[in-house]
Amino acid sequence: MQGENCYKRRMKNGAGFILSGFLFAAVLLTAGCSSEIPVVSSVTQYDVFSVGSEKCTFEEAKIILLQYQKESASLYGIDLWNQDYGAPESLEQYIKDLTASQLAEVYTLDVIASEQEVELTEDEKALTETAGQEYIGGLSEEELEYLGIDEKTAAGLFERYLLAEKLYTSLTESVSQEVSDDEARVMEMEQICVSDAETAADLLTQLESGADFDSLAESYSESDTTSLSVSRSTYDDEVTEILFAMDTGDCSDVIEMDGQYYIFYCTNYFNEELTENNKENVVSQRMEDAVISAYSSYTEQLDSVLNEDVWGEVTVDTGLELNGASFEEIYDSYFAQ
Repeated sequence: MQGENCYKRRMKNGAGFILSGFLFAAVLLTAGCSSEIPVVSSVTQYDVFSVGSEKCTFEEAKIILLQYQKESASLYGIDLWNQDYGAPESLEQYIKDLTASQLAEVYTLDVIASEQEVELTEDEKALTETAGQEYIGGLSEEELEYLGIDEKTAAGLFERYLLAEKLYTSLTESVSQEVSDDEARVMEMEQICVSDAETAADLLTQLESGADFDSLAESYSESDTTSLSVSRSTYDDEVTEILFAMDTGDCSDVIEMDGQYYIFYCTNYFNEELTENNKENVVSQRMEDAVISAYSSYTEQLDSVLNEDVWGEVTVDTGLELNGASFEEIYDSYFAQ
């Protein structure tokens, strides 16, 4: 459904709400292979899942579930829970999936932190206790009743998130911050996109005979976008190699992607301003790759178990007013770098 898809896109864009910049591959909550890391092959009736030696409790999961509910209710000033999408239960399930995915990432990172002897200082632990007190004190009575948590539980979750972020810093501190103009280069392109190969071939023939690219794009292109900026991460390696070999004024051959046929015209092979802005994205990608590399090597070794019975009983209370404290905002106020 259009409304539901829009909702999911918005929630996906906000999905790393606390660990901004942590774009990890989601851990699979299925049994893996054991390793030297202590593993838990089962979970108790009070745990949502286990990752290695770490267990996520029912109460901890509900804190993040409530946070996602608050985000969904406040996106663009629209209370999405009051909208009729025809299948509201699927929206609830999507939020639950986001919650389980993010928590699994955090718990996995904490296992890696333990293995690599990354720990919080006493001052950092004290701050998580203060954050936990502030969070509990800022919740409404209805939210407290829904969560069923105390300050110790809240502080423990803040501690888990902070430790995951500290590991992230440890894994990325050696990543080079130097980026060349060519690596970050952003090109400006015009494109024609059609769904028929013969039409694309005919348009290329017309272009080779001197036809105006913009005129053909306006008449034939089936894409809403004709002008675009292209970096080395926009397309896959094969297409990138073709486009980045072009100079200003060059026209590509027909390129097939995802069942569509494209012809590109380079209007500027090097946009200096966009290239400079893109250097930060390149560094972020390097950092992400460094973390994913370590993360993936551990997830291949760890046993992970999802307690479907417990998680299935967790529901989103759409009757809450959601006017209490935000876990995200309190975390950022104490620990944002």
